[in-house]
Amino acid sequence: MHWLTDPFRSEFMVRAFLAAIVIGVVAPVVGTWVVLRRMANLGDAMSHGTLAGVAIAYAAGVNVLFGALGAGLVIALALLAFSSSRRLGQETVIAVMGTAFLALGVVVVSRLDTGVELTHFLFGRVLTVQWGDIWLNLALGGAAGAVVLALFGELRLATFDHVHAEQVGVRVEVVQGVLVMLLAVVVVISLRAVGTVMAVTMLVTPAATARLLARSLGRMTALGVVFGVSEGVVGLMVAYHLGSAPGATIGLVAAAVFAVVFAVTLPRRMPHHHRPLG
Repeated sequence: MHWLTDPFRSEFMVRAFLAAIVIGVVAPVVGTWVVLRRMANLGDAMSHGTLAGVAIAYAAGVNVLFGALGAGLVIALALLAFSSSRRLGQETVIAVMGTAFLALGVVVVSRLDTGVELTHFLFGRVLTVQWGDIWLNLALGGAAGAVVLALFGELRLATFDHVHAEQVGVRVEVVQGVLVMLLAVVVVISLRAVGTVMAVTMLVTPAATARLLARSLGRMTALGVVFGVSEGVVGLMVAYHLGSAPGATIGLVAAAVFAVVFAVTLPRRMPHHHRPLG
């Protein structure tokens, strides 16, 4: 049993597991709505777009977490500003913003002599997570969970029946903007642990896996959290013993679980067996 207990003998590994657990809880809670609203491309754009905020904050000597949040806020406001355009689809706006922010981040990084450290924010360094990072992630994650709970009714209406939502006074575009900010929070929480590149994996994959099994919104969220936490812990365990990159290993474990569940549930997801999420 040494293979199971050895990782927990080091304090830095204990911090790493705690960070993975926090991400495994928060990311699927937000990711459930990302998957249901078919916004995975927005999650991808957000995870890449925050590089600009991270790079600018690093260059200015400001905490990069605030830079990532700032970039998320700008993306959210821009999405709100352009969402009313009938000539441009939302996916087009998201693609333009994501690539623009990524390009800005690359330009800023190329002008700095700090490429190695910024690369850590792209791919994560979960073994360097400090207690301060964990407490901050807990605070941000708790705030994100509280927002989801407070806006549960609005999120559900805007997701499943946006026409009725508008008729009863729900501002769908505002709900969309709030969800974008929640995406930014998930990316910030994931920065040190799995990086901005792998953040979208933890955001989408556990929730997507849960969607294959769940028949209700509550069960989908709960299963997503179970998958997110277990994949984070198992991925770290595998990375510890193989000496592989922790963030990438967690991503591979999550993808493998999705593939297995997809294959197992394929027969019941045939057209005559399909049932909408209730």
